[in-house]
Amino acid sequence: MTESQPASGRASPQSLDTSRSTLQPDRQLKQVCIECGHAVSSLFTEYGVGHIRLTQCTFCKSFADKYVEHDVVIQFIDMLLHKPQVYRHLLINKLEFRQQFVERNVSKLGILLVLFNVYIDWFRLEEGGRLRGQRELLFGKQHSFGTQYLFILLVSAVDAVALLAGNLLASIVLQRNIRLVKRWAMVSTALIVSSFGKVLVILLVIWDYHEIYYPWLLDFLQFTSQTTAISVLLDTSVLWAGLVVIFSVAFKQLVHYAVIYTSSLLF
Repeated sequence: MTESQPASGRASPQSLDTSRSTLQPDRQLKQVCIECGHAVSSLFTEYGVGHIRLTQCTFCKSFADKYVEHDVVIQFIDMLLHKPQVYRHLLINKLEFRQQFVERNVSKLGILLVLFNVYIDWFRLEEGGRLRGQRELLFGKQHSFGTQYLFILLVSAVDAVALLAGNLLASIVLQRNIRLVKRWAMVSTALIVSSFGKVLVILLVIWDYHEIYYPWLLDFLQFTSQTTAISVLLDTSVLWAGLVVIFSVAFKQLVHYAVIYTSSLLF
């Protein structure tokens, strides 16, 4: 009989009732109850191969992490519903997501999201040019397909880095701790996982949508899901998390327009 291991040592019975999970750079996070957020010593007890018993939280008496037994489809549906419990499972209780660097599969998802964002930016440039009566995609000038794609890919990658930088900066101000920058991988994971709405851009390809507001709806879905994820990661209210995300989006847009303006002078 074995128990799932906590992230850092054993917690006393008193600490199980009173400790809350926050994004502290000077200590590793404990595994927590996804319902109330209080620390637990383990998520389940294993009785042989394939037989486990979920741990009951001593504070709220609920199962500490029901998603241990749920598949990815259920988790994805709950992410669409913006349930904080599923983000506690992914961002706090999933030990491989709490390393010094971004987990490999999460990195692949991040690259995929950047590529999806290339299509969204391309769609917006085409629609914007059509509304202005321009036939050329970039700055009203003729460029090859490869040049256009590489430029939009570069802008999308810069946007992703700027979003992370803005989120880290706002989080440091909110938590009043400069050492939060060491947790960049956890923040990156939270932003990538909560950006699942970008995957729905495939609908624009399948049904050939031309309405310009569809990408904006995907952006709004990304904003609300990132707010939920940051709220869980920082253990703060949705209001403060929303302000963090708003600042990071504003910072990203500032960098985006700076890159576009500079490129317009060079092209």
